Amino acid sequence: MQYQDKQIQLVDLQKESPLISIIIVVYNAGQYLEQTLLSVIQQTYKHIELIIIDGGSSDNTIEILKRYDDRISYWKSEPDKGIYDAMNKAIDIATGNWVYFLGAGDILLNVLHQIVPKMLMLNHIYYGNVYWNDRSIIYDGRFSAFKLAVSNICHQAIFYPLAAIKRYKFNTQYRILADHHLNMQCFGDADFKFTYLPNLICIYDGDGFSSRNNVDELFFKDKPQIIKANFSFIVFGYTYLRRKLAAFLKK
Repeated sequence: MQYQDKQIQLVDLQKESPLISIIIVVYNAGQYLEQTLLSVIQQTYKHIELIIIDGGSSDNTIEILKRYDDRISYWKSEPDKGIYDAMNKAIDIATGNWVYFLGAGDILLNVLHQIVPKMLMLNHIYYGNVYWNDRSIIYDGRFSAFKLAVSNICHQAIFYPLAAIKRYKFNTQYRILADHHLNMQCFGDADFKFTYLPNLICIYDGDGFSSRNNVDELFFKDKPQIIKANFSFIVFGYTYLRRKLAAFLKK
């Protein structure tokens, strides 16, 4: 299905089986990759386009990809400029109605057959919850504008319309929090609407790149302007006061 950037086409998804593009990016995580692959392959819902971008792994990742080659729609292994660069490569290939991201080690629960019938509007960004494995918590319910301006929806909980993810992609200057930046841009775009589904979508491994590299200085430097550009003045004022209070308490 083709989209024009400024015109979101809505279709009656009750009369067809939407294609879900599931993207997995991986680098030297062969010990975790197979369980993630199987969680996709074993879904009851079968209308899936599985895309895997490997960053040129030197472990057994390629061996695993070759083993499941007949179940993978597209895979490629080559050096990249980081996780978000790999995701952007996959976005260029994706053709599904919805785009969903997993990391090696994450487990997609068998829920697609339950939630896809609820995903009826191609200008809605649907999201649910994840079980955050290394914190032993369920994260994190419904997000208001105030909540999204402060914290992020877990990447493994979101189904993006193809039009949204192709319009914005990921800003690779933000090494860790480009997904938060993208979500805030989508929130500020009147063409799209966030819709919460109270379903547990994924067991999120949590022990990935972002957990080991938890400072994205450029993003936090730019964050006030990102909020100002995509949220109401009330939300911007709220986050401004939060920052000032946090700085005062830190002193």
